[in-house]
Amino acid sequence: MEFVKQWTMCVCASLIIAVIFSILTPKGSMKTFFKMLLSVFIFISFILPFTDFKASDFELPDTDISEMLNVDRNSSVETMINSEISTLLKSKGISGFTVTSSANYDAASGEIDVRDIQISVSDDENMKNIEKLVFDNLGLKVRVIRVGS
Repeated sequence: MEFVKQWTMCVCASLIIAVIFSILTPKGSMKTFFKMLLSVFIFISFILPFTDFKASDFELPDTDISEMLNVDRNSSVETMINSEISTLLKSKGISGFTVTSSANYDAASGEIDVRDIQISVSDDENMKNIEKLVFDNLGLKVRVIRVGS
């Protein structure tokens, strides 16, 4: 980033000097010669800082992208589990429930580690029936809790 700052300062200083010399150029046939010299000066001032250019000047700070991707993958896996269970329960005519899950995705092995799945149902739902329904259709062991008055 330091390179960009130095290059910007060099270009600004060169343009200011070029404007001053442009104001002081003589009239007549020498005017075009001086304008050409100023143009070459500006062009060189744009390119000259690149002679000291190093690739390390443009290095970005290290960020742990893999950790950010794992968080996104984990939330995607949890969303997928919640969606599958919700779709199953709705197709069986069960309503008034919420599904929450906690899972990890291991990118190295490609495995999903499901730690907890909780289904909250209203008082009138059969909790054992819901546990059996999810296990029989999706092969997932869930914890069903009753909420409501």
